[in-house]
Amino acid sequence: MTEMCQLSINVSSDIVEELMSHLWLIPELVTGCTCVPARGFGRRQHYRNVQEKIRGATERNLILMILPQASVSLVLEHIKQKFKASDCFYWVLPTLTSGYASQGVLD
Repeated sequence: MTEMCQLSINVSSDIVEELMSHLWLIPELVTGCTCVPARGFGRRQHYRNVQEKIRGATERNLILMILPQASVSLVLEHIKQKFKASDCFYWVLPTLTSGYASQGVLD
């Protein structure tokens, strides 16, 4: 059985649409994902405007996808070719199981 994982990418809201379009160029690796609005906190944040600086958080988006562990490095290399490393922070978590509630577990 293929080891599956969740690739999470925290990306600047300035480039999220472009990044999402870029991910659709590799359908053999990325078959779907979820994108949700998020806020970034911390010393490494780069405030885009006064409102973000006052709020102390930057507008970000979180892209979540389940894919084979072997595909993670390929997806990240594809992203690195087009986007600055500082605009995308990622992490990977093991996925024990996934599926649709009405259909059961997917392989």
